[in-house]
Amino acid sequence: MKDERFIVTYRIEADTYEDAKSIAWAVQVEQTIEFPYEFVTDPYIKNTITGRLESLESMAPDSAYATVGVMPNAVIDASRYYLARISYHVDTTALEATQFLNVVFGNSSLQPHIWVVDIELCPTLFDVFKGPRFGLHGIRRLVETPTRPMIQAVIKPMGTPNEELARMCAAYTRGGVDVIKDDHGITNQSFSQFKDRVRRCAAAVREMNEAHGKHALYAANVSGDGTDVLERAYFAKEAGATGLMVGAGGCLIATGLVGSGWLHKLATDEKLRLPIIHHPAYSGGFVSPGVSGIADYLQLGFLPRLFGADMMVFVSYGGRFTFSQEQCKRIAAYIKHPVGVVKAGCPAPGGGVTDARLTELVELYGNDTMFLVGGDMFRRGPDLESNMAYFVNRLEELSQLKQ
Repeated sequence: MKDERFIVTYRIEADTYEDAKSIAWAVQVEQTIEFPYEFVTDPYIKNTITGRLESLESMAPDSAYATVGVMPNAVIDASRYYLARISYHVDTTALEATQFLNVVFGNSSLQPHIWVVDIELCPTLFDVFKGPRFGLHGIRRLVETPTRPMIQAVIKPMGTPNEELARMCAAYTRGGVDVIKDDHGITNQSFSQFKDRVRRCAAAVREMNEAHGKHALYAANVSGDGTDVLERAYFAKEAGATGLMVGAGGCLIATGLVGSGWLHKLATDEKLRLPIIHHPAYSGGFVSPGVSGIADYLQLGFLPRLFGADMMVFVSYGGRFTFSQEQCKRIAAYIKHPVGVVKAGCPAPGGGVTDARLTELVELYGNDTMFLVGGDMFRRGPDLESNMAYFVNRLEELSQLKQ
């Protein structure tokens, strides 16, 4: 057994320092032994397994953690917030993604006024959770787009016949798209059965890549119930899909503990070896303003990347979602910035990515970004090939200005 501990920082709201210390103690116990501490007689359980408070400090008024879980532009009383750094022995995680998250914020997620704002890993966890197989630079090599911002397209809307979805894939590929993904809401419905859709779309992308010298990836949505996730992933690869997406349904890291395990399983499966898109659907209750939760940059950026996602979709500011510019910039940074041996991931902001705002968005996020263009791709008219070519050219021009 290695004597290593990892640290989770919790932002606690309390009236006094002593109240905050009591809450931190409750977290230490709840996240590990979940047992009346006064009845514990085994020194190993008391001194090693039980969480350990490393530090408890008042939060500085200008702390970056002050904005976590509050409405944009909200004013908070920093004197009521405390940062508790609690360490846990690495063996409490069982070296599994599901149990790791259970230790980080299991039962305590059901208590008010507690937010997870930082996670510091130990070497053994980096040995287990190696992060993306491809990452940002690996994706660039796969799609042969070395410098400009990349672009991701979605086949939608729900209810569209599979034949038409495949035609969309072909048009996007001819137009120069980097990555195409199934819409997260299209899984295995009667009107879009999974196997038929994946066969058609994978074939369309492969044919257009070969005919026009393109390098587009097609990511099939393999979300499903239980072992359906793995079965669909294997089928997708056999059918010619060159990427996978996990999202709404049964395989989303943000839906709970088990989804994180499936993401880690897909990322480390040596028979698959495909790039993975992580979709944020169903994450709102964890990261949106409220009384408790997990910081958005951890839940949407760091954790899916740690468990093996290569491309992380998150909602951009200025569109129909309420994320602020500051939030989005920080999420993108957590997807890319160095963390141990974990490769940089590829940020994929979507929602509100329009032609009119593209200059602004490239300026904020930079060239090492994959922009997810949805509705605005269709607003330009029915010729998706020309529409895609237009956006690719725009991104090429903007990348020259950014360099």
